[in-house]
Amino acid sequence: MPPRSTASKAAFVLVTCLLCAACGKEERASDANDVIEAQEAKSGGLWLSATDNTDPALWLARREAGHDGVAGEAAVGRMRAALLAARPHFLETDRMLANRTAQTGKMLAEEGRAEGYADLLEALSNVAAEAGQKQTYGVLCQHYFNLRHKHVTREDALRLLSERYRTQKQFR
Repeated sequence: MPPRSTASKAAFVLVTCLLCAACGKEERASDANDVIEAQEAKSGGLWLSATDNTDPALWLARREAGHDGVAGEAAVGRMRAALLAARPHFLETDRMLANRTAQTGKMLAEEGRAEGYADLLEALSNVAAEAGQKQTYGVLCQHYFNLRHKHVTREDALRLLSERYRTQKQFR
């Protein structure tokens, strides 16, 4: 790998710090059937905060439907299943997975590369599974977005990332 410039190292550190700053201390539901209060998001905030009691799957499905839009039971159920399947592969909580998925999905859509949020979460979970150890979802989202931003197709971006993350198994 070629050496990175000082500016790109500083940019990486800044993005990482900003992603970490958005994280709050919280507990993850211990069981898929644990119910998190599904309140209407009345604050109009951009992110699901650490003190918000909204179900992350409901919040994410609504965001995909249009900021705080109406989400059907099927969409919420699929989002809940995607979050549950992602848990073993990432360090973040459901709340942070939801926030990063919404952020990445919005950035992709703004570039004309819209993807379903559950599809995005499922695909990146599969990439992380290749590593055989928990990953940082925000970093994987950034790598994925960077590839897509460079006009790499979805399939090629996921293939490249899977190859890259698979090499982590060699160093364990």
